[in-house]
Amino acid sequence: MLQKLIPIKILIMITFMLLQTSLSAGSMFTLSGVKKVYPVVEISGKKVPKTLKPFVYEELKSLTESLGIDSSGYDQRALAVVVSDTRVKNSYIVTVKLIVGERVTRSDSDKKTFALTYNDSERFIIDNNNDVSEQLEDSLDILFSKFSDQYSEENKKVKDLLVITEDNFAVAMGYETNYKKAVLRAKKEKKNIMLVLVSNFCPWCRKFEQRVLLKKEVNAMIQANYIPLIINKEKEAFPKQLDMSFTPIVHFLDYKNEQSYERVVGYNSREEFLYFLKKDTQK
Repeated sequence: MLQKLIPIKILIMITFMLLQTSLSAGSMFTLSGVKKVYPVVEISGKKVPKTLKPFVYEELKSLTESLGIDSSGYDQRALAVVVSDTRVKNSYIVTVKLIVGERVTRSDSDKKTFALTYNDSERFIIDNNNDVSEQLEDSLDILFSKFSDQYSEENKKVKDLLVITEDNFAVAMGYETNYKKAVLRAKKEKKNIMLVLVSNFCPWCRKFEQRVLLKKEVNAMIQANYIPLIINKEKEAFPKQLDMSFTPIVHFLDYKNEQSYERVVGYNSREEFLYFLKKDTQK
């Protein structure tokens, strides 16, 4: 009887040690020297649409690009997002994992085996009042942020990373921050103005910047067709008739008369905003 109990006790002890390591050190894995990966996305279960797979893959590719990790072609080291769901009574719990899997050599032999060399996860409960894609994106944000922080810390000599935040967004993305200067430039270049109004302590403004405006396809359309202008309405001057009681709000201004001919209110997903941009530029 005692012999049967020992493995269970050992398992409990190991689990406890792993939990303690994870809580105290942030991660029990190392990302030092990870220079190339093969990106993989797998969505299983019933509650997370498989149609989100291309979106998650693109987000994963953006992560590797921002960190300077080569993700072109095949590599024996995979960086994967694995999404699954589990039914618990009348609810579903979605688990989102970010893992690195690769062939490694055992320390006590020359034999190679496949192992997880990085493993982190987030979970959320599917709520009918919330968009599953939005909850998935929130989980990816958390996982990618922790991965980026650890990778940057452990690979300081590899690359100096430019992290775009609300403080350096305008400069890094080439947005104007002065209304009058933007108007003069718009008249000179004969381009309409895309005015993004944000405010202090606005989480949806930050999400709109990071999840939508930072994306390559979105930014390419903006830079090609508009004079982009971002204004913190609590700090900079702008025509007050364009103001509303909340943020973010995007006005599209005719460069000839400075009148708002269209506006996008509140947070819009990348797909929604891209749809609007394509519709506007095809007029």
